[in-house]
Amino acid sequence: MPGPKPRRARARPAPVGEVALARSRPVAQVMIDSSLPHLDHAFDYAVPESMSDTAVPGARVRVRFAGRLTDGFVASRHERADHVGDLRPLERVIGAEPLLTAETFALVEQVAERYAGTFSDVVRAAVPPRHARAETTVVSACEWRLDPDPGRRDRWTAYAGGGALVDRLASPDGAPTRAVWSAAPATSWTADVAALVGSVLEAPHGGVLVVVPDAADVDRLLAEVSVARAAGAVATLTADQGPERRYRQFLKVLRGGARLVIGTRAAVFAPVLDLRLIVVWDDADDALSDPQAPYWEARDVAALRSHLSGCDLVVGSPARSVQTQQWCESGWARSITATRATVSARAPRVRALQAGDEARDEAAGVARIPHQAWDVARDAVRIGPVLVQVGRRGYVPVLACQSCREVARCSCGGPLALTSGRAAPHCSWCGAIAGSWSCRACAGTRLRAVSVGAERTAEEIGRAFPGVRVLSSHGGKVLAQVPDEPSVVVATWGAEPQVDPGYQAVVILDARSQLQRPFLHASEDAARRWFAAARLAVPRAPIVVTADNALLPVQALIRWDAPWLAQRELSERAAAGLPPATRMAALLGRPGDIDEVVAELDLPHRVLGPVPVATARDGADSGRQRALVVVDRAHALDLARALRAITAARAARARAGVVHVRIDPRDI
Repeated sequence: MPGPKPRRARARPAPVGEVALARSRPVAQVMIDSSLPHLDHAFDYAVPESMSDTAVPGARVRVRFAGRLTDGFVASRHERADHVGDLRPLERVIGAEPLLTAETFALVEQVAERYAGTFSDVVRAAVPPRHARAETTVVSACEWRLDPDPGRRDRWTAYAGGGALVDRLASPDGAPTRAVWSAAPATSWTADVAALVGSVLEAPHGGVLVVVPDAADVDRLLAEVSVARAAGAVATLTADQGPERRYRQFLKVLRGGARLVIGTRAAVFAPVLDLRLIVVWDDADDALSDPQAPYWEARDVAALRSHLSGCDLVVGSPARSVQTQQWCESGWARSITATRATVSARAPRVRALQAGDEARDEAAGVARIPHQAWDVARDAVRIGPVLVQVGRRGYVPVLACQSCREVARCSCGGPLALTSGRAAPHCSWCGAIAGSWSCRACAGTRLRAVSVGAERTAEEIGRAFPGVRVLSSHGGKVLAQVPDEPSVVVATWGAEPQVDPGYQAVVILDARSQLQRPFLHASEDAARRWFAAARLAVPRAPIVVTADNALLPVQALIRWDAPWLAQRELSERAAAGLPPATRMAALLGRPGDIDEVVAELDLPHRVLGPVPVATARDGADSGRQRALVVVDRAHALDLARALRAITAARAARARAGVVHVRIDPRDI
């Protein structure tokens, strides 16, 4: 038998003295690719003469650090080094051109500082991984412009101040325009965005960046800007494109080959040439929040970019987020809402639960689908499609004990669920079948449904409406479009299909449970989802909400006044000292480690907690806890800088426990 293959000797770096250094600025400061906080600063390297023209600021390079080859970006070039002693030379320059523009570099640094993160963690989102074959693509500068069209301004006359907004975007006077826009009822947000984009693209120069929650929204907007797409003036950046296509599109933007860039979350960093306008749609959507450290929000990154570059910014939503409402009240942005005439002509006729309903129908207060919802759906489905919005996918995603109402759990701690009416209960975590389950609290053996999913709802509606087509849109089975014919569409949040001209009625189920979620943003999120569903209906269509008529989110929907709800929510949070009136940081770690971090904070603050944190990964007895540090907004940046410095110092100490930091967490 042949023996083992000999190991190839590791290449040794050439001695520094044998490398001919660059004649001009022979020192490069490099930000290495490392998430360790104590390594989040520039390191000095020598620039060989052979790399003098390519190792420019923004170029991706390969360097030797701690005995290993690692990637990095050149931050700057200098004549002298800060480091005392010999410098390691750059190993090589990766790629044929610098990938980080000066604007993007500054933006990445600002985001890392704002969220107490590292440059390396942020730049991974800003610059996609390299693909060598994509670099060979030839890109010509885009000189295309859109023909003028008065209809773009006319479309925005449905909004108070909308026409003036279009005029300012078309001919900026030097001061950046910032607007927060709440969508009008029975309107297409893609057509509204296309009108804003067109007002900029009529000029011979200037680029536009549009950031949306998911790839389906990208496709919808691409269909609306088909003229620009046919001219090759559009680039798209989404997470599902694949390495080569995404890198090819990124280079197209970098080389000035597109005037319009449409993408998902990470596209907010796209190096658009001569950026004039950023549009963010549905800013409070969870998809626009990065799930990895440092957990930045696309809306806030867009605001930082507008501040740094002076470009215009328009943030739109079906409703109104509390954060953008604060922008409006502080004067940083202007509020754009539908005119009274538009609301009167298009707003849906909303019916919610009232005190008299229980007198007519004893089950109205507790029924998941009250009698009035059945009546509205039955009348509307004779004309066209009816939308039923539900809170969860699946059949019965959560089961509980019939006797004591405790959530039914497997031996591993996971909740029990049903996948169909004939399936046995199973664990949502480990998948085990719960054939002989008994309640840990009362020893009961009978189960009941805690929440009902989209599939079970579709099954119930199918029995109630025989002969009517019932469609389901949820999870991995999302419908993009449905025909304008009698049918009932059961959809989860965010998976509602489009229909032209709109749904004849909308029924919003699980409204009570949405408002009862133990999160700070529960009311805001519920209103956003309700407005998003109601906006898909035809003008003056009936809407049924299974929640009490007196609740503020329901009142906002009835009046079609999302800014009013956001203003009330903002004032209540300010009185309680909660974000966004204050700045909050969540510290996750062992109790002793959290205490050490809090003790090092040298600024006015208050601490909430710590309290135990149980997750599906760690279990209830993980020992990890979470504390919330709250400061006034005047100290917001000071808090982020302090936590960034503290975590960096702790990372350099071998025995210091890890404490994860998240600025303004959503899960509170």
